[in-house]
Amino acid sequence: MSQVLIVTNWVPGRPGVLAETVAQMHADGVRVTVVAGCPAERISVPEGTAEVIALPGPKSLPRADRQEYTDAVKSRKLWLRFRNDERARRRAATADVLVALDVNAVHTVWQLARRHRAADAVVGLAPAQAALAKRAAGRSRRPVLHRAPNPGLAVDAVRERVDRLADRVARKGAGRRVLRDPRGRRAWQMVLAAPGLGDDRRRVWGERVTERLLAMNLPADAAVTRAAAARRLHDPVIRAEWLTAAANAELEAGRVPGFLSQAAAAELARADHALALDDYTEATRSVARIIPLLFNRAVHFDSLESPSAADPARFLAPLHRSAAGRAIARPRGRRIPAAPPPAGRPHRLLFLTRANEYFLSDIRQKYADDPDFEVRNLDLLADEEREPLTRRTGKLIHHLLAGESEYGDAVRQWFQPHVDWADTVFVDWCLGHAAMLTTVDPGTTRVIVRLHSYEAFTVFPHLVDFSRVDDLVFVSEPLRDFTLDVVPRLRGRDAPRTPVVTNAVRLDRYRRPKTADARFTLGLVGLNAIAKDPRWAFQVLRELRKRDDRYRLVLIGKEIDGTPTPQAAAYHAGYVQELAELEAQGAVRRAGQTDDVPGALTDVGVILSSSVRESFHLGLIEGAASAAVPVVRNWPFFAGRDHNARSIFPADWIVDTPAQAAERILASTTDEQTWRKTGEAAAAHAVATWDWSVTQTAYDRLLQQP
Repeated sequence: MSQVLIVTNWVPGRPGVLAETVAQMHADGVRVTVVAGCPAERISVPEGTAEVIALPGPKSLPRADRQEYTDAVKSRKLWLRFRNDERARRRAATADVLVALDVNAVHTVWQLARRHRAADAVVGLAPAQAALAKRAAGRSRRPVLHRAPNPGLAVDAVRERVDRLADRVARKGAGRRVLRDPRGRRAWQMVLAAPGLGDDRRRVWGERVTERLLAMNLPADAAVTRAAAARRLHDPVIRAEWLTAAANAELEAGRVPGFLSQAAAAELARADHALALDDYTEATRSVARIIPLLFNRAVHFDSLESPSAADPARFLAPLHRSAAGRAIARPRGRRIPAAPPPAGRPHRLLFLTRANEYFLSDIRQKYADDPDFEVRNLDLLADEEREPLTRRTGKLIHHLLAGESEYGDAVRQWFQPHVDWADTVFVDWCLGHAAMLTTVDPGTTRVIVRLHSYEAFTVFPHLVDFSRVDDLVFVSEPLRDFTLDVVPRLRGRDAPRTPVVTNAVRLDRYRRPKTADARFTLGLVGLNAIAKDPRWAFQVLRELRKRDDRYRLVLIGKEIDGTPTPQAAAYHAGYVQELAELEAQGAVRRAGQTDDVPGALTDVGVILSSSVRESFHLGLIEGAASAAVPVVRNWPFFAGRDHNARSIFPADWIVDTPAQAAERILASTTDEQTWRKTGEAAAAHAVATWDWSVTQTAYDRLLQQP
């Protein structure tokens, strides 16, 4: 009599088919056993046609198997229950045909087939009937084999015992006693990063240790542990998910992880895979997921250091090397080159903006008053119906990857009439609206984009098609050098010109008389960003007050917001504490935000630039124009570059440390005559170099270029 063992994890999807097949096998003289992972009463077969064995639940498993069961997949769970049931094992040992009735039963049947090599192993009822027919005809798949165990099982059994032993050791090693010790945590990171550990075990152990560390309120160690395991995972999806999760956990905890680029590279690998399949939607999702990693506010704006500033080429290499990054940056070009304005009519100049027009007013007014120009303004915020398009970065990325989209059509319908009218489009700020514009072929219209400083630390310059930009304007050489490193294609064949044209500012209105008491007052104009680093100014003040407690500091402008990120909150907490101490001494006064900066500067005798980065630092130049003595920190983000703060300002304005700043201030304010002479020299230089009466000719040259 032939024997059939049918294994199923749960209630069959078509119980009628099972009942009919079992009845037919029984009628043909076949002994049928059904082993199920569900209760026996849920297996519907005609009475007396089959033996139904319901496997015991996980609580009946040995302790080691119970621990493995918790983390195992469904198919493995069924096998653990099967191998611990004596009746099921006996039926399997005598079966001629082993049948997996569902996908989760396949693993169990495979394990049984390795142990009982004389049996046929199949998936599904129809193949089971076919196997029985072949056996009846003497044409079995393995008719000559005897019932004997597979020799490979001995090796597998040893391996399995070793693995189970390793799991038990791992569980004990992941206890609180071990993980409380920094040496124990480092040991786990080494284990999880070691080669040769399978993905399943690396993932299970990594999850266990990470969860335990989180429960012990050690999020930083949990993130580093997860990252250590993730780097060795072979599954690209899981590797990307783990690295991203670890990076986000670190950022949420107020730390900047050192593996941001690795996390981005893992995610971009997913994007490249999707792109190879022309799955632009999934590729877009992956590219969008790298934005909070590579261009995170906490990393570049709420910290006093930035991995992009330190080494932009290395930090952004994953983006530049990926297929997705190259597809986004692919130059589309223009059908025909830009042309000069036709003779016989005014030059049509379009200013394209989306908020923040502070640096544009004098420029726009100059050309609006010039009869040789016809000026129009396109403020994207003013169009309430279409403005939401400016906030659809994901759709913009999808369009750049796919080459066409409904989003691109909508942008073209919005922008094209304005571009067709203009001879020149001047885009202030190299942000999303600049990238949107370059999805449109400008034809003969010349395109000028001005980049300040903020944009260089965002994703948007990477989304701009610079083959459709004629001039990318910078306000300083340090910023230009840095941005060219951030966006290497700006040095390529399709790159635009990159002129340096400083901000337009009317400095004559800052020339007002100063009182004698201003000699001992330091001023800081604008401190609403952590990059302004007002705490550095506090250090300078302390150095001065060690020598003369008449020195004080006035803070002009909106103060730092400590709410956006944990990094901002940490800096803000230190700022508030120091400020309270200095205010209690009468050393600091807060003037707050004012529309009359020239008036506020009449009480300031020394103007500080305490920033870690600046593009031009208008507040410092305004202070210098007021005849305050300028003291400029050698902005750390650019200090080691060929062009830095010394490329903009006279060498004697620059200092590297708070102590040097204090020495310059003491020397420049030693008496009223020296102070006024030094301040007047600074004012003369500022007005002669940066006043709008001087710099406007640079804008004339810019607009007159072909």
